[in-house]
Amino acid sequence: MPQHHGIGLLCTTRSLGGIELNVLRLAAWLRERGHRTLVIGVDDAPLLERAEAEGLDRLSLGKPPSLIAPGTANRLAAELQRKDIDTLILNATRDLSLGVLTKRASRNTVALVHTQHMQFGAVKTDFLHRIQHARLDAWISPLPWLARQTEEWTTIPHERIHTIPFGIDLAQFQNLPSPKDARRAMDLPQEAFIAGVIGRLDRGKGQEFLIRAAALLRDSGAPLHVLLLGAETLGEQQGYARELHDLTKELRLTEHVHFRGFQEDVTMGYAAMDCFVLTSLSETYGMVTIEAMAAGLPVIGTDSAGTPDIIQHEKTGMLVPPCDAVALAAVLRDLVQNPGLRSSLGSSAHEDAQHRFSHHTQCARIEELLERIHSD
Repeated sequence: MPQHHGIGLLCTTRSLGGIELNVLRLAAWLRERGHRTLVIGVDDAPLLERAEAEGLDRLSLGKPPSLIAPGTANRLAAELQRKDIDTLILNATRDLSLGVLTKRASRNTVALVHTQHMQFGAVKTDFLHRIQHARLDAWISPLPWLARQTEEWTTIPHERIHTIPFGIDLAQFQNLPSPKDARRAMDLPQEAFIAGVIGRLDRGKGQEFLIRAAALLRDSGAPLHVLLLGAETLGEQQGYARELHDLTKELRLTEHVHFRGFQEDVTMGYAAMDCFVLTSLSETYGMVTIEAMAAGLPVIGTDSAGTPDIIQHEKTGMLVPPCDAVALAAVLRDLVQNPGLRSSLGSSAHEDAQHRFSHHTQCARIEELLERIHSD
């Protein structure tokens, strides 16, 4: 029986995306397993608003500019002691300095763990990073390629780097709506072959290449429909959604490409698809790929970044080069024309998701790690 811990999950971003949702899910799952969890953020952050809505214990550190001050670390260390928190899990690179100062202010009574959500953009072996990384008790990478990059691009010792995949609640994919019901609810054609992408409408997500592949298949006599779920990325990326709509018109695919916007519950989308496509140019950790696998869909992903660690080519899915509509069209043609291949890939993907990506497995491995840290 694992010891119950007090676990603080620190994330001072003001977004609500993959990192923040991972934090909220893990806090809830660990609480369900008997641990005391505390979600730590900043004023007006959607993270804390969502934590409150979900009934999670939470703590605001105030405004982000104050986070570099030792006073913030002292206050956080005092709160962690008051709430009997023995482990602080960092979730954003920007919080590394605060975490290190907090551990020091706690007189090393709080274990410091960093969970990696993004790949490195540069080598981190300068003096400051050496000092910060030396204070970490553990570094969690969700995939082997990220663990290798961490070992190569930082001075963190091998024995402190641990590979623990982010999990999902597999139960939500056990009783999906029927394809017929899902397509009726989303106003999609009943008899068409539908390939879908779930994710922000963003150049880095590469939805244009699925649209171009659909045009190639239509021209070769193997038409398919495209389902795009997701809202446009805000900020400097604005305009890509309009480009996708314009491309759809230019390629005369208006009746074949279906934009359905952001969906809080994506299970209906998976149920409506015949296959899932991850078109991202470089996806650190494709949670939607894992969800599609859990839904029993054949998956196609780009052979870059973390996707090859998730999809086993020609076993649990198919890999294609990024930005290559011709290669994507060829694989889609095989799936359209070969129901047996679709069934085989979907079944293998489902089994693999059950084996590797359960949130129960993720939590159990974190518990094992904490036991080792606190027993040293």
